[in-house]
Parts: sequence; C-alpha cells; structure tokens
Amino acid sequence: MSTITYRELNLKFYDALNQIFQINKHKTWADLAKEITIEKISETYKIFGEIFPVSLDRYNMLPQNDPTEKLTSIFHGILDGETIIGNIARYSLYCDEIIVFHPLQNPHITQSKYNPIVNASLWKRTFINNLYFYIVIQKWVKAELVHLIENPFSFDFETRKILCDEAEKRLKRNPEIFEDIESTKELDEPMLEHLKKSFLGKNIEIIENTLKETHPTYTISQIKELAKELKQYEKTLPLYVDFGDANTDDIIVRGSGGNLEMVEALCRLTGAHSYSSQKIILKQLEVRGVNPFWTKFGALYSGLNLTYLDNADTNFALKIREEERIGGLRKVLRELSSFLEKTELDKISDDNILSFNEKFNHEVKKSEVEWMKILDDAQKVNATAIAGSTIAAIIDPTKIILPAITIPSTIVITEIYKKKGLKGYRAKDAYSVFVDLKNKKPTFTSDLKNCIF
Repeated sequence: MSTITYRELNLKFYDALNQIFQINKHKTWADLAKEITIEKISETYKIFGEIFPVSLDRYNMLPQNDPTEKLTSIFHGILDGETIIGNIARYSLYCDEIIVFHPLQNPHITQSKYNPIVNASLWKRTFINNLYFYIVIQKWVKAELVHLIENPFSFDFETRKILCDEAEKRLKRNPEIFEDIESTKELDEPMLEHLKKSFLGKNIEIIENTLKETHPTYTISQIKELAKELKQYEKTLPLYVDFGDANTDDIIVRGSGGNLEMVEALCRLTGAHSYSSQKIILKQLEVRGVNPFWTKFGALYSGLNLTYLDNADTNFALKIREEERIGGLRKVLRELSSFLEKTELDKISDDNILSFNEKFNHEVKKSEVEWMKILDDAQKVNATAIAGSTIAAIIDPTKIILPAITIPSTIVITEIYKKKGLKGYRAKDAYSVFVDLKNKKPTFTSDLKNCIF
C-alpha cells in the first residue's frame, strides 16, 4: 500500500476550502469576504484537523529529491498571506520546487482553551490572513512548484524540545545578532504590522485608550488622528471582513515554520536548501559559516534584478516559471548542488569558484534574448511598472550568502536521526541560501479572479 502524500492531502484541503467558501464562484475579494463567518472558520479548522491528524507519519511524507536532478528549497520566513507571493515568485526562477510550511494552526496541537474549532472567534483575523495565503498560492501548489508541509517537529514534542534547546544555546553564544542595527530595523516593520493588526475590530475608544498608554507624549488630537487611521487600516487589507467591534483580543500569529535547527534538519531530510528574505535569519546563518567559499561565491552568484516581476500579477509570475523560462540558471545551480554534494567544503578552490562564475555568466548572456522577451511580455501586461527596465546581474555579496554550517547542533540532529531510525538524506551539512527578495520592493497584485480556476 502506497504512503499517502502531502500533495494528495493538500488538494483535498483545497477542495474543502472551495466547498466551504465557494471560492471559485466569486470574482472579487469583497464577494468572497461575504462568505466568511465564525461558523465556517470553525468548520475549516475541524476539517484541517481531520485531513492532517496526529497519526500521520510526517517524516516519511516529506518530499525527498535528489539535489542533482531537482533543486529544492525550503522557504524560511514569516508565513504571511500578504507577502508570501513575493517570497516565492522570484525565487522560483532559481529552483525547481519550493517547500512552504502550512500557516494554519492544527487544532490537535493547540491548548484546549485556544482550540480554533471551539474558539474560532479568537483566530478570525489570523484565519483571514491564512485563507488569503492559501488562495494566492493555490495555482503554485497545483502546478507542483510549491509543496506545502507541516513541520514534523511540531508533532514530535521530544525532538522539538531538543532542537529548541539547541537554538537557545546558539543564541546565547551569539547575543550580538540582535544588536545588529540593520537586522533589528527590519524587525520594526513586522512589529508595527503586528501592532496594527492587534487593533483590528476594536472600537475607537479602546484604540484611543491604548494609544494614550503606548504614546504618552502624543496630544489628544494626535491620539484621535492615529486611532482613526488604525481604525481605517483594516479596510485596506486585501481580504477585509467586517466582524464588528470585538470584545476579546484576537490571536495574531505569523509563524515562520520553525527555528534554524529545525529547518536545517528538514533540509537534510529532503535534500533541500533553505532561503529567507529576513536579514535576522541571514545574520544567524552568517555566524555559523566559516568557509570562505560561501562568501566568495555569494559575491558571484548574487541574484538578478528581476524588474519585470515588480507589480506583476501572480499569473504572469507563475507563467514564467511554468514555461521553464530562464531554465539555464537552474541548470547551473543544480550543477553547483551536485558539486557540493561530492566535495569537502575546505577543498573547494578559487578555480572551482571561477568556473561556476563563468558558467553562470554564460547562462546570463545566453538568456539575454529571453530576458528581453520577458520584458516585452511584461510591458504588455503592466507597462507603467516595466517602462525603462533593464536586466543585469548584481554583484553584491549582501544579496545571497551561502554559509557553511559546522555547528554542534549537527551532532544533535544526527543523534536524533539514529534514535528515530530516520535516514538523513544529505550526507553533508545542509547549506542555506539567502536571497534579498526585497530588492526593488517587489509587489504582486493578486486579483481573486487570477488566483482561482
């Protein structure tokens, strides 16, 4: 009997979402919003728990790909509906498959007083963001470019504790990470978003009273003006549902799927590399890397200024990937992956680096005609965002850093594998890829009609 796959379960869940919210029958987000009720949110969590029960063997369900044949990446970042497309559309040009964590809270691993089936009203704001997440990446999932999984360590409490303890030790060894101005500044934006979302559904008086405490230097008129702006903010969200003023606080969750140790272990189990758009994750990876190859190659292979994807509809971004355009770049990266699988990191010479640099540049030159064709197509779709754009390789080591991972947690992970009878798919330590996906601040429009079938 064949093992059930995540793909089968994910498609089953998408069918359930469509039945509950009649997604395919609506043309706008506003129309869809009218379908969303507390009762339907509760029903969705119940069905999600039935499709993904605790008894699933989440380790054996993980996708396992030979890195020499299929380049797979794990997205390690905030699982947010409003940013997820920007975090996968660009990077999908660099790899064959992207593994993304399910953002929805599984009721089986939730404290009873917060159970989303029984207390769905506590999760309504987070759920709306999650629903938007699922809808905008739906075509990517069905095209098998995105592979949705649950973190198996979330259901394996013993191993989860071990890996969390290792993460805590690592952070204590490197406290300077959170003193990095650039990284902490980056955290300000999601914290501000979290603050704004904490006011969703609150009446104006509660918002004003809270702001008086958090902004003691503000005048009464400033407080009232800010409260008014925050009250209007909710209506600017892509999927806005008016639940009326709430009497209780909502649980606002924007998880990342797991810490570095968990993602590293999953990379080794799946044959994948990880990537993130968060500088704080980059900093954590940098302090774990010791081999100069990664810094050298990071300067050579730094990503492309894909301006034709700025302000593009998700359909256009998906079409580029489905048509296998710019496939030469993925071929070079698969060659790199194969080379690293067979070579000790400390034996990689400058000649090796130069060779990959030449291959990469050759593929870029070969693709110039294709770049211009993509630009031409993009201008037809969105002329204002593309006018005057050019394509160029950016040689900037801050865009992609590939640090070697040689840390104590690797030993811990190996012991976990032995104890559970798991086979680490990769013989070597996984390496992580950081891509500055915020280059040119990509924004993808996601009209509902272009996200459904």
